[in-house]
Amino acid sequence: MFSECAETVSILYAIVFGAGDACVLLSMPSVLTALVAFFVAVFAAQFIARKIWARVRAPKTTQELPVLDEPVRGSIVDDPNYANSAIRSNTR
Repeated sequence: MFSECAETVSILYAIVFGAGDACVLLSMPSVLTALVAFFVAVFAAQFIARKIWARVRAPKTTQELPVLDEPVRGSIVDDPNYANSAIRSNTR
């Protein structure tokens, strides 16, 4: 069951490339290296997923309003029915 190991590899190396007949080193630096690599992979996946989700949820582009060639000339007529409206500004 426990035979002599010709080679010892870290956990991260075993996950990425496979261990084969080699023994896997279970030391604190080996475990922490694999854990940090996992955290980086999850962070990168979340970042990419959020970018994709933002593009999917973005509002559709609207048509641009036509640009008027000439400005509106003349005076603006004030509507007398609007004078006592609830949404009228008091500063006017």
